Amino acid sequence: MSAIPETRSVEIAERGNPARRRCQARDLISLYLNYPILFPMRKSLNRRALEIMRNKLNAIVGTRAKIEEVQRSRLRELLSFCSLRNPFYRDRFRRAGLREKLDFCPEGLAQLPPLTKVDLQESFDRLVSEGVSRERLVENSSGGSTGDPVNLLQDRNFLAESLATAFISDKMQGWDFGARRALLWGSPKDCGRLSSAKARLSAYLNNENCYDSFNMGIREMQRFHEELTRFQPDNILAYASSIYLFARFQKEARIKPNYPLRSIISSAETLTDAMRAEVEECFGVPVYDRYGTREVGTIASECDHHAGLHLHMLDHYAEVVDFETGQGIWDKPGRILVTLLTNYAMPLIRYDIGDVGILTEDFCPCGRSALLVKKLLGRSSDFVVSPSGRLIHGEYFTHAFYGHRGIRQFQFVQETATLYLVRVVKSADFQPPSLEAVRHEIELVLGQNAEIRFEFVENIPSARSGKWRFTISKIPLPVGQNRETAS
Repeated sequence: MSAIPETRSVEIAERGNPARRRCQARDLISLYLNYPILFPMRKSLNRRALEIMRNKLNAIVGTRAKIEEVQRSRLRELLSFCSLRNPFYRDRFRRAGLREKLDFCPEGLAQLPPLTKVDLQESFDRLVSEGVSRERLVENSSGGSTGDPVNLLQDRNFLAESLATAFISDKMQGWDFGARRALLWGSPKDCGRLSSAKARLSAYLNNENCYDSFNMGIREMQRFHEELTRFQPDNILAYASSIYLFARFQKEARIKPNYPLRSIISSAETLTDAMRAEVEECFGVPVYDRYGTREVGTIASECDHHAGLHLHMLDHYAEVVDFETGQGIWDKPGRILVTLLTNYAMPLIRYDIGDVGILTEDFCPCGRSALLVKKLLGRSSDFVVSPSGRLIHGEYFTHAFYGHRGIRQFQFVQETATLYLVRVVKSADFQPPSLEAVRHEIELVLGQNAEIRFEFVENIPSARSGKWRFTISKIPLPVGQNRETAS
């Protein structure tokens, strides 16, 4: 069965654009040969993903009650399976008093403690379900940008479900089968795979070009711009920090790009309002936020109303819990816990991803029924604590640098309870008074007891994942204390 929708959101060729005409053959191959025929033939997993996508698209147009009914059924099946086949959760269920199928519901789920990355590191073997052949599983890893990497195993059902949900997310955000897509990405698991001839052929057929965000110096970004001008992508999928830095480069170089034609999809990191505004001003197309991780796939996606991110409720059961009590909350910031409903090989139940966000029961004006992530506030490590104990969101420090054109890039690092390091990459028009102005803005929120050190560097390297982190805290987020919160 063809995977091509009846109505495409992207035209095959912009007739008046020579660059679009130059790649038109590739567009036709991708749309009419690859996705309907070659893509499902290459892997059984691809065929399964396309089938799942069609089923999910039918399911998610229902009422919220209908979607929650399917979600609860999936949750009950997962918990029932774990009670019988998973040694780690069998013990955890017993200690929490979950014994019968009636307990396998959201209310029972809330009795379980969160699953932490330390649990994944220390109880890896016990988290693997009994009777699962490890030879048939895929090993994945995450956490390279946060300093606490984890390894995990994923089954083929998860991979197919995850790919299907990624297609649905992309279609919400301006992509469609056969569209030209540029990836400004840095993961070796993604761009690194293009080192083989087979992978390069696959990327050609999928109509995708990958640009390495590990290496984003001035010369490299100039080359990216030239290649993207020739490629004329419909969409760009990028790390939030990478597309932001690319936009800053274009602005500083007084370049006005004529790409992408449809949209930019920002993923893998927190997209702040300021970053979105600067990227949209530079490229002249809407920016969509996508929230996901390697551990659990795509969690939530923003639609064209930009009123929040729609949860993919058939894949996940998401909660936001209070920092202090651990109780579920709505419309207030808290820790995000995710139960993955599609990976039985190594289940993740109430997994503390390390992110902070706001969950709401409000409905989006677009008419979709899924719950919304109203706001993603970043990783817990994106928050900084003042010497007085005040909790400050890292976005504050990006505001401190506004208007200072002589500063190309910065990174704010909390080293200790009172010591803060600010790394700065200067541009040619740097003026020393800018630094004092920045110091003043930082002292306003941290107070006079903060020790602020500036360090000039040639560049700020990305993390192992290829992401740039503008704010890093090396001290744990305080929990169980009364404190102010600033943003």
